[in-house]
Amino acid sequence: MGLIKARKDSAGTAPPPSGDPLELLESRDPAARRRAAHQLASRPGAAAALCARLAREDDLSVREAILTALLHGHPPDAVPGLLPFLESEDAGLRNAAIETLQQMPPDLVLPHVGALLAHEDSDVRIFTVQLVAKLPHPERMARLTAVLDHEPHVNVCLAAVEGVVEAGRPEALPALDRLKARFPDDPVVAFSVDAAHRRFAQG
Repeated sequence: MGLIKARKDSAGTAPPPSGDPLELLESRDPAARRRAAHQLASRPGAAAALCARLAREDDLSVREAILTALLHGHPPDAVPGLLPFLESEDAGLRNAAIETLQQMPPDLVLPHVGALLAHEDSDVRIFTVQLVAKLPHPERMARLTAVLDHEPHVNVCLAAVEGVVEAGRPEALPALDRLKARFPDDPVVAFSVDAAHRRFAQG
């Protein structure tokens, strides 16, 4: 007796696996995990499972599906789940998480960044400044100015300078001048602040 082949659908491909999307999210098949992520976008309370899978996911298309599900289906729960990825050693995952957070309602994101701006790792603080700089929120400039005035690590401050300049907010010039006074012997700070003055003077 010959082997019975798996039944295929009318398009000539095997039918997609059925079952609970939470279980399929742990499938060995990336296509099944991707479909599960799409389905979980509309399931209340699924953000924790999606973020947990994201931390282990190495398939880029599944990562994208998970991030899309979090962005469109679970912003309130997704924000605290995504912020820890700013500490990830995986640059691709970290940048994808930051880009997703930047697309979420800023009122959900900004209240959570204080702890990350005080993180012991200066790289995490830099990534947090980059995140804050892209948030269209009234408190954005106050957060960046606080970094300029109080942050001890010069590279974090330079990230804040870049954010201020990109935002095109000349009211931050006094804070930039104070930064230059705090690091009087740093040529990069001096160059960056002077460049900001020139840019704002040009309108």
